[in-house]
Amino acid sequence: MRWLAVPAVLVLILTAVTGCSRNPLFFRMGAGYYPIDHIGSQWEYSIDGGGTLIVSVIDQTEKGERACYRILSGADYTYWIANDGYLEFYEDHRVMFNGYEVPLYQAWVTWLDWPLTTGYSRTDSASTFAVNQGVTISHDWRRTSIVFGIETSPDGRWEQCYHLRQNETTINWIRAAGFEPETTIVQRDIWLAPDVGLVARVTADSSLTLVEYLQGN
Repeated sequence: MRWLAVPAVLVLILTAVTGCSRNPLFFRMGAGYYPIDHIGSQWEYSIDGGGTLIVSVIDQTEKGERACYRILSGADYTYWIANDGYLEFYEDHRVMFNGYEVPLYQAWVTWLDWPLTTGYSRTDSASTFAVNQGVTISHDWRRTSIVFGIETSPDGRWEQCYHLRQNETTINWIRAAGFEPETTIVQRDIWLAPDVGLVARVTADSSLTLVEYLQGN
């Protein structure tokens, strides 16, 4: 009877592999929802109200003593690490004080865990301070990400997208006379499409929609 086990296993494997194209679950499990590990990849977004945003994977570099991918978003560089189990982002929070830029928080933070699932929730936070010109400047930051479910993108172009909502609060406080805590609260909804990445992002005052995606090497 042992010889029957080998064909049975092969049938199961072949069924799983050939079924990936038809079964949305297998398709999502095998897809990359934030494919930033291809140098030369480029996303072109239209901005609600006019204009475009180009996001490009420039190269691999080192940031915070770790190898990472450098991404140009408009005129700004961001830094990411892509792994099988998670996606990391280099948080770099700074404030201006008396004409000087004061670094408050620089660290690698897990942005998402893979694989995503409906109901997934993650919260990251930091609390720190710096002293500049004899004045203490405090910084508190908190971000919560929740996966609402699997949807089609708002423009109807992309299927099997994970719809996430992020709520982010940042409080910077220059602890000197005449200054009050500066609080910024942002809620953003994002849609991630398989093997494409971010295809839509909506906040209270802006929205991005993917126009074209070109995969690099």
